[in-house]
Amino acid sequence: MILNKERFKIILFYLFIILSLISFIHTIIKSVQNGADFQWHPTKLLFEGINHYAYFLNGGKGFLSQLGEYGHGLYVILYPFSLVEWETAKILWLILNIIFCFLIPIIICKEFHVSFKKTILIICIFITCSQTRMGLNYGQQSLFTMFFLILPFVFKSKTSYFFSGFSYFKYSIGYILILTLLIKKKFKLLFCSILPSIAGWVIYFVITKSDPLINLFEPLKLVLEKNYSQSADLYSLFNKINFTDSYLYNKLLTIFVVLLLNCFIIIKIIKIKNKLKQLALICLSVLCLTPHANYDYILLLPLLILSISNLNSNFYKMNFIIIIYYFYFNKYIKHLVNYDQVYQLVVFFILLICLFLNLYLKKNGEPDKI
Repeated sequence: MILNKERFKIILFYLFIILSLISFIHTIIKSVQNGADFQWHPTKLLFEGINHYAYFLNGGKGFLSQLGEYGHGLYVILYPFSLVEWETAKILWLILNIIFCFLIPIIICKEFHVSFKKTILIICIFITCSQTRMGLNYGQQSLFTMFFLILPFVFKSKTSYFFSGFSYFKYSIGYILILTLLIKKKFKLLFCSILPSIAGWVIYFVITKSDPLINLFEPLKLVLEKNYSQSADLYSLFNKINFTDSYLYNKLLTIFVVLLLNCFIIIKIIKIKNKLKQLALICLSVLCLTPHANYDYILLLPLLILSISNLNSNFYKMNFIIIIYYFYFNKYIKHLVNYDQVYQLVVFFILLICLFLNLYLKKNGEPDKI
């Protein structure tokens, strides 16, 4: 009887792998036809000598949904993609994102000594979740950003901090690492990490012959003028409240409150000895506090890995269930609910409660290191 039960588990495990690969291949086939968010057009403008920030701020028309809201450095490092036409560029970007799909869970699992079987399970969940599928389909930059964000947590070198600076190109995610290094007083590592942004800015204003000081703030100006926000995070919720009559002051106050709460959370997080848990909570705090779309929920991956590594704990089972909900069901239920504002409030508070429970509750049997 025991033998049959074990055999059944093995069959289920391999069946899950096969189904996951079939689903992933189907995603890739669909993604070849799309990729609209990949920032090819702004990169093309840059290497034609055109300041794409000024272009869009002055009413220039975008190509598909490529509206250039990211940092200077992203468009500089995407230079090779500007040498080919759109159809080729989006396929090359898709291939790179496919590599990230596997590489991100593999390097986290390897660093924190997750078993081979659990690693395979985690990879299968990650490549089939709606966030990864959307990221590939839209040609998004979320996988790219997450890959560089996690580097300092898995590789202890100045090189990893330098490349982690690539995550700063997407402000709504990368900023968390800047705050973490500031609070840890790791000023040399912080300087090392901002070098890509500095280099990207210099190269950008030289190529476009832009005023350096004006160009420095153009990405932020473009984001603020577009009034980018979602609805299931603190920034977006505050963004709907008029604290003052001034649009600018209202924005600055909203950003200040979000950063203040962020700092409070990071101060608590950095006291945790478990590095995987640190990474999981830092990623979770980004989702709770700053603007994100559904594809950014890939940041729940470190918490998924932590939870699967501790499934003997009822608390981590609860974490696992919440993550599976966001990975597979949230997108569909959102479309079924007519009261989207109420629904997004619920989504926000579930994530926030999850963050603080993981931050403050001591779980029995939780190891200092995984």
